[in-house]
Amino acid sequence: VDRVLLVDASESVQLARLMARDGIDEALARRMIDQQARRAERLALADDVIENNGAEDALDQAVADLHHRYLRLAATTR
Repeated sequence: VDRVLLVDASESVQLARLMARDGIDEALARRMIDQQARRAERLALADDVIENNGAEDALDQAVADLHHRYLRLAATTR
């Protein structure tokens, strides 16, 4: 692995999305999030972070930008 990418969202956004997606209550959603690696741990391991707190079109643009960056990096390491 040359780089680690983290797509990150605040805990409140994660919680809201999980509850909406799975139709579960907040207590269960919090337990599910608590079973994952801590956000600070994930951030510490990441070389690149895409913030996913907003609109989907902003996420699409961030992914496209990073994809182009990764393509440039790959071209220079061959």
